[in-house]
Amino acid sequence: MHNSVVKVCLGSLLHDIGKVLYRAGDLDGRAHSISGAEWVSKYTKDQEIINCIRYHHYQDIKDADLDKRDAAYVVYLADNISAGIDRREIEGESKKGFDRNRPLDSIYNLLNGRKGQEKHPAWPIEKKINYPFLPGEEKKYQASSDYAKILAGMGEGLRGIEFNEKFINSLLEICEAWLSFIPSSTNLSEAADISLFDHAKITAALASAIVLYLESQGRFDYRKELLEKGSDFYEENAFTLLSFDLSGIQQFIYTISSKGALKGLRARSFYLEIILENMADEILQISSLSRANLLYTGGGHAYILMPNTLEVRIGAEQAIASINQRLAEYFGTRLYTAFGIQECSANELMSKTKNPESYSNIFRSVSAQIAEMKLRRYSPAEILKLNDTVTDMEGRECSVCGVSGNLEQRDEEVICSSCAAFTDISGMLIKKDTVFAVLKEKLKAPALPLFSARGDLQYMYALSVEQVKELLLKDAGQVIRVYSKNNFRTGLSLATKIWMGDFAANNPDETWKTFADLAESSAGIKRIGVLRADVDGLGTAFINGFQRKGEENQYRYVTISRTTTLSRSLSVFFKYYINTLIEEGENHLVKKEGEKNLVIVYAGGDDLFLVGAWDEVLSAGINLYRAFKRYTSGALTLSAGFGFFEEGYPLSRMAKETEELEMRAKKNRYAKGEKNSVALFGLEGEKGLPVNRHTYDWETFEYKVLGEKYAQVAVLFDGETGYGGSFLYHILYLLRQTAEDQINLARLAYFLARREPNNMAHPEIKEAYSRFSRNIYQWALKEEDRRQLITALMLYTYSRRDKEEYSDE
Repeated sequence: MHNSVVKVCLGSLLHDIGKVLYRAGDLDGRAHSISGAEWVSKYTKDQEIINCIRYHHYQDIKDADLDKRDAAYVVYLADNISAGIDRREIEGESKKGFDRNRPLDSIYNLLNGRKGQEKHPAWPIEKKINYPFLPGEEKKYQASSDYAKILAGMGEGLRGIEFNEKFINSLLEICEAWLSFIPSSTNLSEAADISLFDHAKITAALASAIVLYLESQGRFDYRKELLEKGSDFYEENAFTLLSFDLSGIQQFIYTISSKGALKGLRARSFYLEIILENMADEILQISSLSRANLLYTGGGHAYILMPNTLEVRIGAEQAIASINQRLAEYFGTRLYTAFGIQECSANELMSKTKNPESYSNIFRSVSAQIAEMKLRRYSPAEILKLNDTVTDMEGRECSVCGVSGNLEQRDEEVICSSCAAFTDISGMLIKKDTVFAVLKEKLKAPALPLFSARGDLQYMYALSVEQVKELLLKDAGQVIRVYSKNNFRTGLSLATKIWMGDFAANNPDETWKTFADLAESSAGIKRIGVLRADVDGLGTAFINGFQRKGEENQYRYVTISRTTTLSRSLSVFFKYYINTLIEEGENHLVKKEGEKNLVIVYAGGDDLFLVGAWDEVLSAGINLYRAFKRYTSGALTLSAGFGFFEEGYPLSRMAKETEELEMRAKKNRYAKGEKNSVALFGLEGEKGLPVNRHTYDWETFEYKVLGEKYAQVAVLFDGETGYGGSFLYHILYLLRQTAEDQINLARLAYFLARREPNNMAHPEIKEAYSRFSRNIYQWALKEEDRRQLITALMLYTYSRRDKEEYSDE
């Protein structure tokens, strides 16, 4: 990285730290720029970085005696652009002034037309999910003590790093950990939904791009360019937005044999995340940028804010082309990266142009370019090369994934080098202290291939922290970068934390549980449950979600800071909080003790693929719905498909059928086509129609199917009443027949009457049966209640029956 980029990036990330001091109790009347500069000087003596903090306001910098190339001028303008991006007045708000105890507004308050009032406590990012306050909690909340803890945490983190290029990512992680739930501005007339971390990160991204843009044109007098002529700079197309998309994810993950399938699934999913992260890091590195410029990665997509220079643009294009060449070499046509680049100005990023959709058009442009590139992936020469691949073992294919290149003989099977590495490395994925080192040369250990911006091979190893530290001491030049999952490794140079949903049921010896193990752990019938879920309408929410239709300035909240904050919030939920949600979630069907029998196969920026004991998977879906609704205050919804399979069922079919269920949940005909639903079990209905009799909106499923009908069945049958499974099966049969012939209602009434307890039965049993039979008959009269009852009875019988007893009757 250019030294000037390092300076502005470090200075930008800490430029507003004085706000934390003030809110923690520093009330001596000093401006936060003065107190912040004084505080940071305890951790670095680099005067230029300190200047970035001290002089980031106009009233301070206009008369400051600084060198014309001082980084403070860059941070000053970048801060103005960043503030112009995220500071927006609330329509109709008459309050004035600042409130240092004001909590962070939820990013979902203004999403999809809402006018929410939800707020978050000023907590660091930790295992416990930071939900918005419940009603009444905010009035009792005093933020100063939490700010004191944040300041102490920041100080401890800064003591563990050096202020140089190798520790920029560490500083980013410190800021993310401690500043993600405190507001950038406490102005009472403005929306306070942008955190201090997101404001500082955007400032660092802008500042880095500004430096490289000006230097590429030989414009080194920052005072003149950015202070004296700053208004002109806002009009220049100084920036570009790069977006790239890794396609083929579904096919790559799920098209494998069932042998060792669970380990292979998780390893492949993880590998794709690392490919995306490493590709982003390679592009950032050749562009002389840091991860501050990485606006978002997840779900196969990435966005990077870059300078509008020919060198950076060509470098990014060549990097993606080189990596695509390597992907084709290793994986054929299954993986491919498409990209789009769009230049833009500061005014467009701030939505301050004559065209109110100027900001949204930036994203539309890169999306259109990506769609076009996907239609024309390969040149004629590349197609010839792909069709002319010579296999290592003529006529043989990998027994796991089916590719015909890079094969090796292992035991009694032929396997490709990648699948061999997936198998070898999978055991390390479930260990909490594992870090992943990307090296230039091979070691005597299992490695997965990664690719540099120039197309060189790199090797990723799963190692312990101590092994990486030893490598850095012995041969630091060998280590390209280090990835740590869900842990901040701020004392480890070159380290980057990545959020990862990595909960996995394992055996006491820390080996993976198999599909057979998970099925055996199920309550009742021994089956595998598969849940696929994703956020409804997220693409539309990103493009138009902050638009205020019908208001005078409907685009004022449509800004890059809100887009990136929304993206990061969803990533933290689905990639980090999801682990807590799975681990501590309630079992709704059958109460069970001990660790969960669940495995997160994939958790992206907005979606989830979960397998495990069927009853626990279904419970996890309900917990996910509850938590997501509370986390987003209902601004976003999610839909899910829940599949129910024998352990030996082909993995690709499990994935495909559950995906179809998910799609049917999004077209829930029982809720007038509304999404926010779950579809269960098999693919019933007429051919070609999105019909499933067991599809419900989440509220109905939780409170009507389970809370009402399933609970009523359990009251009678979980007790010592003498009623068995055949009784329930006969009720099920009659209920199903009732839809076709109403005479079965009379048969149901007769059957229920015949099974009444005799006069010798205990009064409690009589009362329980009377209530049960009365409810069953009343529910049978109405089509919707009858449908819900059938689902509840199926779930109950599945959850109470052993494998030997199971029947398709």
